[in-house]
Amino acid sequence: MAEIGDVRRVETPVTLMAYLGLVSSEYSTGKTTRRGGITRAGNVRVRHNLIEGAWTYRLQAQPGERKLYILREQSLEVQDIA
Repeated sequence: MAEIGDVRRVETPVTLMAYLGLVSSEYSTGKTTRRGGITRAGNVRVRHNLIEGAWTYRLQAQPGERKLYILREQSLEVQDIA
């Protein structure tokens, strides 16, 4: 939010997405229009944080075998904190 600033200055979600560089690129010639990948022309820091947040939400962190082995030896209170 610190990077975006005052959200009220963005009128629609489409303009916010354009500011972040998350809109598709377009190749146009005459009547032909082709859409490409995202432009990535917007604010790099905000886009990076959004992508990291999405991956974190999608793939929850899971402890590995070593961590599980260490946690088994700890009390339930310590396991809850970990």
